[in-house]
Amino acid sequence: MTSGHPFLRRRVRPTPPGQEARPTAASHGTAASSSPGASSSPGASSSTTAAHGGPISRPAAPAAPAPAAPTSSAPASSSGGLSLSFGRQPAPSADRTPAPRTSAAPTSGAARVPAPGATAPAQPRPDRIARRLAERASRIRPFPAPDPRDVRVLGPEDPVVRIDRRRAAVGALRVTGSTSAAWESVDHVVGAATADGASAGRTVTTRGNRPLVGYDGADVLVALRHVRELRRALVMGRGSDRLVIGLHDGTTLAVDPGDADTTTILALSVIDGELELRAEPFPRATHDGDVFAAFGFLLSAPTVGV
Repeated sequence: MTSGHPFLRRRVRPTPPGQEARPTAASHGTAASSSPGASSSPGASSSTTAAHGGPISRPAAPAAPAPAAPTSSAPASSSGGLSLSFGRQPAPSADRTPAPRTSAAPTSGAARVPAPGATAPAQPRPDRIARRLAERASRIRPFPAPDPRDVRVLGPEDPVVRIDRRRAAVGALRVTGSTSAAWESVDHVVGAATADGASAGRTVTTRGNRPLVGYDGADVLVALRHVRELRRALVMGRGSDRLVIGLHDGTTLAVDPGDADTTTILALSVIDGELELRAEPFPRATHDGDVFAAFGFLLSAPTVGV
């Protein structure tokens, strides 16, 4: 049985030279199995014991195995302990050093899983945000204009001021000293009104059921909360009072009254959410219709039943 399974061999301490025990009838099997030649061939040990006719007995275990000097010809599996190599030579210990692992970059187009500490790739923006960014990039920026807080009189020296989007969308703009006003919405609804209560065209009503541009007593009010519904407006002062503009934050500026031959008309324009105020000199006319026609205001037909 042991000859067919070399891993069941029993390690026996070699006998030093000069101390070999003489074989006897009782211990011949022990001497035969403890000899160097018998340890290498277990079949010869059993045959020698049977030839002398002695009883087969297990040899006594050695007191302490002495470390055997390794030899280049004897494999490590035959001289020490049990071996499960089935007769194959084990690889040298120097070759058992694991090779360093190399990370190969994936060549396919599959999605990569980011590492715990790595930054995740930027997700594509929704179509709505991408469209708004594209529209913002394609906007035509108007020429620079001063802020109303830096101008005292809107006239020949400073004919234009511009209110930013934040301030142009809060509160209301009030103009005092006017005699008539006209407006046009983004839907091209045109109307006009006078300080004495006369009106023509159509009124633009906001969601709060208030006029977008209209008279509040003797003053013109522009609802800045809905300023993006307004395209442009005109405010005229044909009386003796000069036009004065007031904003919700307390900013005020006057409009140049003109001279005996010309008058100054306040023109309001909404450009991409910004409110632009411009002083336009115009020859004094006897009728407001001449001013409306000169600026391209064509009054809309009134709504039936209103």
